[in-house]
Amino acid sequence: MSAARDHRPSRAILVVEDDEDQLNIRTLLLSRFGFEILPATHPRQALALARSRHPQCALIDLRLPTVEDGLALISELKQWDSLIRIILLTGSQLPDAQELQLVDAVFHKPVASRDLIEKLQSAVNAT
Repeated sequence: MSAARDHRPSRAILVVEDDEDQLNIRTLLLSRFGFEILPATHPRQALALARSRHPQCALIDLRLPTVEDGLALISELKQWDSLIRIILLTGSQLPDAQELQLVDAVFHKPVASRDLIEKLQSAVNAT
């Protein structure tokens, strides 16, 4: 079990999106469903938040601003906490990358809010 697991707030989700408008929309939507949102616009900011706040789940836009940035973030988060649930959002075709094996779910944009909420609730309840 990860050391980070002992310090997790309930229903905490790291939301990583480099488009601030999209980040604000997701933050508003998810907070309405009782999630504690840890918003980040950059992978380094996301890692710092993850290490200090210990989220149960991460909702990550693949392009941050490049696919390589999103893939590196997935890898680093899983190295730090192997139990964190990762849900990926993408507006393009998925690359053939080893890091995608670390992802719990993938949603292609646009995503139905209900589907996203259900998956996040399931991920948070599973931890």
